Parts: sequence; C-alpha cells; structure tokens
Amino acid sequence: MSTDTSQGLVEHEWVQRGRDGLSEHWLAYLLVLPTMLALLLILWLPFTRGIWMSLHEWPVVGERTFIGFDNYEFLLGWDTFYISIKATIIYGLSTVLQLVIALVAALLIVNQKWFKNFTSSLFLLPYTLPPVVSGTVWLYLLDPNFGPILTALTDYGLLENGLFWRSSGDLAITVITLVGAWTFWPFMFIIILATLQSIPEEHYEAAKIYGANRVQRFLKVTLPQLKSAIIVAVTLRTIWNLSKVAQPLQMTGGGPGYDTSVLGILLYRFASDNGRMGLSFAVGIFLLLLTSVFIVVFIRENRRSQQTELK
Repeated sequence: MSTDTSQGLVEHEWVQRGRDGLSEHWLAYLLVLPTMLALLLILWLPFTRGIWMSLHEWPVVGERTFIGFDNYEFLLGWDTFYISIKATIIYGLSTVLQLVIALVAALLIVNQKWFKNFTSSLFLLPYTLPPVVSGTVWLYLLDPNFGPILTALTDYGLLENGLFWRSSGDLAITVITLVGAWTFWPFMFIIILATLQSIPEEHYEAAKIYGANRVQRFLKVTLPQLKSAIIVAVTLRTIWNLSKVAQPLQMTGGGPGYDTSVLGILLYRFASDNGRMGLSFAVGIFLLLLTSVFIVVFIRENRRSQQTELK
C-alpha cells in the first residue's frame, strides 16, 4: 500500500471519528435540553422577573412605575440598611461556632464502639426540630420573667432583676446567633463524622511509627483530609444562614428597632408590612450579592485545597 493511500485512510478515519463525536455531542445536548429548559423556566425566569420588579415602584395594589435604580439608591443611602447587613453577617458567621461544636463532637465519638449510634442520634435532635419549634422552646427557656434559665441565674445572684435581652440590640443578635448555632450544628456534624470514618486507619498507624503525638496526627493527618468536607459544609451552612428568616423573625421580630433585622426580615417587612414589592426585591438582590461573595471565596478555597492535595 502506498504512502498516499495510507495517509488517506488515516485522514478518513479521523474525519469519521470527528463526525461520530459530533453526533454524540448533539445527542447529549438534545437529551439534556428538556432539563435545561426546565431549569431556565423555574430558576432564571423568576430571577430576571425579580430584577425587573426591583427597578419599579411596585405596590401590591395600584399603578406600577418604572423608577430605575431609585430603590437601590434609597437602600444605599439609608443608615438602617447597613445595620441590617451587619446583623446578617453576624448571624451568617454563626457557621464558625457550628463548625467548632460539630468538629469537637465528631472527634469525641468517632472512636466509640458501643454508644456511637445512640450518641449521634442525641446530637441530631436539634436539627430534627423545625426552627420555629426550637425558637419557641428557647423563647420559653430565656424568658426574663419565668424562663428556667434566667430565673435560675437570678436566684443564684448571677443576674439582677432578670435579663431583658430582647430590649438590647447586642444581646438580641447574640441570642439568636447562639440559638441558630444550636439548631443547625448537627448538619455539619453529620458531614464531619462521615469524613472522619472514611480516613484509613493505616494513615494514623504510619504517623505513630514516625513518632507523631495526638496533636500532630490531628494537624497532619485528620485536618488535611477534613478540609474539603469542612469547606463544603461551611459553604452550605453560610448560604442557608444568610437567607434564614423564620427563627430570627419569631424570636425578636427583627427588633429592637432593626438591630436583628437580617436582610431576609427586611425583605419580608417591605413586602408584607409596606407592600413595596420593588424595594423588597432590591433587598433580595443585595442579599444575593452578599451570598455570592461568600460562595466565591469558599469555591476558590476549595479549589486551592484540591490542587494542594493533587500535588
């Protein structure tokens, strides 16, 4: 067979492979097209509609007027809006406390043989309660007049005349942040415990052979293999914390004043109490931007962690 003939056969084979690959790609696109259209309809249509509404004076009843970026200018020039952002960030960063509790709890029971399942079930109880229920329980426990916790502290002389925490902005945001951490830390506990159980025992045995103590084994073996799981868990919990409304609204109503009005409550107030849907959606856009900042940071950190592991 001549060289030209061989080259022609090779070129023909490559062309045929390219056509087959193109056909497979088009088939794949056609198969996922219904799903993509459904996502476009369900996710992006409401999103773009919300952006359009935020550019209007949009009452629940009455004439709707296009006002451009006036809603955004109003929020940026409103001092209370920055108080709400501060409350949102503080409540969102309760993720750090959730992580600490979850990590300590998982490390304490990961090597248990007899009571691991029972202890894990107890730890998961706060997460099984609806946030409204757990909020009601804590409202009773922390009631300054008849709540058992504050009453006991007053009886033992640790408090004077009770503690009316809902009348203080700093105390109120602290309480709802702690209650939020208590309610949602089991989510991170599940992820961390599952990751701990997947770490091969041989890694710890090798570290012991090289003379590593418990602290060194945690820092050099456990923590590096937990890093990706922790980043994922922190990312999800931070997103959810930033968008939480039910528990803070139930416990403080956003008060005193606007000190605990996280952006979700502010959005609810504009929409429900004032009927200003355009302004409400403008708050939602700012909440989306704030959430996106955390998402980008965590995704970059996760990517950097994975690249380090590959090296």
